Amino acid sequence: MFTPRRRWIAVSVVASILAVLLLTGYIGGVQAKEQRSDDDHSLPIVALHGYEVSVFARGTTAYTHPDSVEADAHHIFVGYQNVTAKDGSDHKTSTIVEYTLDGDVVRTFSVPGHCDGLRIDPQTHLLWATSNEDGNPALVTINPETGTITPYQFAPTPHGGGYDDLAFVNGLAFIAASNPNLNQQGVNVFPALDKIVLSNGHAILTPVLYGNATALDTTTNTEVTLNEIDPDSLTVDPQGDVVLDNQAGSELVFLHNPGTAQQTVTRVPLGTQVDDTVWATATHGRMLVVDGTANVIYTIRADFTKGTVYTEAPDDSAVNGFVGTIDLTTGFITPIAIGFGKATGLLFIPNPQD
Repeated sequence: MFTPRRRWIAVSVVASILAVLLLTGYIGGVQAKEQRSDDDHSLPIVALHGYEVSVFARGTTAYTHPDSVEADAHHIFVGYQNVTAKDGSDHKTSTIVEYTLDGDVVRTFSVPGHCDGLRIDPQTHLLWATSNEDGNPALVTINPETGTITPYQFAPTPHGGGYDDLAFVNGLAFIAASNPNLNQQGVNVFPALDKIVLSNGHAILTPVLYGNATALDTTTNTEVTLNEIDPDSLTVDPQGDVVLDNQAGSELVFLHNPGTAQQTVTRVPLGTQVDDTVWATATHGRMLVVDGTANVIYTIRADFTKGTVYTEAPDDSAVNGFVGTIDLTTGFITPIAIGFGKATGLLFIPNPQD
């Protein structure tokens, strides 16, 4: 098991790496230094030698607190939560901004509630946006070609919370069941991940993974009982596995052959809380990092190693404000860039020729 002592050691390792890098000046090149954006404002982000940081886009007074980020072949979409209640109780709206690949604004969309999940269906090319991850969930699809926004209704949630991120794989769609109620033992016994189908204005859900499911811990090669206390972000790895981030539980859960009779589950415990996690799918490309506090979306460029796993630590993590690489054999994280106020969305975009 990933014991409290081992978790403390892992957190200490991450913190020690950050301290050493700062003291030695290894972050930002031979000497630690800040990158500068095109408008010559000094950036707070510093990075390891080989990683270059710049500004992709900034929020405005009209849309603030960016969170999720998604892209198709020609445009990038960012979900700005503005100042909205996580359960939608204030009846305010979020703003989705469509950008060119160079960061120019194309148009904006207003969606109800506190927008958290943002994904493009690769089959229909519709943009799905979820809101209100703490309760009273909402979902809309957006047609980027026509601008048509179509709402869908959820049935009462069995876990008591809302829904968060989305993932598409093998013609199926999946959604994370966030902010679950826990039993008296502090265990989530409700669905943590569902398959989702949209039909006649309704979101129809089928449980795929329960919060207390059995999984193989690949760092120790032992069978464990999960406790998905905080289902959050989703991604798909190069093998087509759906990867669920149990954020407050500091672990990644992998569903192999998700939503089928052949589904199996493994998990990798981590030393600290993380948010979005992505794989470098090409040697040439860029990562977009959303900083909700700074109201900025950053670009990180490098000569990437294909297959490297990147993640980010949110502001409520034990060690926060960084983007780093994960060693999935141990669960250890090595920072490559620090200084983010609230790292939320993370996206890898390969160069078109790759």
